[in-house]
Amino acid sequence: MVWPGPERVVDWLRAMRDEWSVLLPTLDLTAPSTFPWPDRTVGHVVAWVNAELMKNVTEIGQLRLLRAAVR
Repeated sequence: MVWPGPERVVDWLRAMRDEWSVLLPTLDLTAPSTFPWPDRTVGHVVAWVNAELMKNVTEIGQLRLLRAAVR
């Protein structure tokens, strides 16, 4: 995956959200996870991934706001 640049990042993130939304219903959330925690379920990993994605998108949004404020 290649960084699309500041002009296209919002569209890029929305496209990834759409892909993730299509994938989620196909997963067996009760199945055992093999990575990164073999003693957890796929649901645990999905929850962790969602938290990481929210954190990253929030950070990108804050940086975009800061950049716009100094222009």
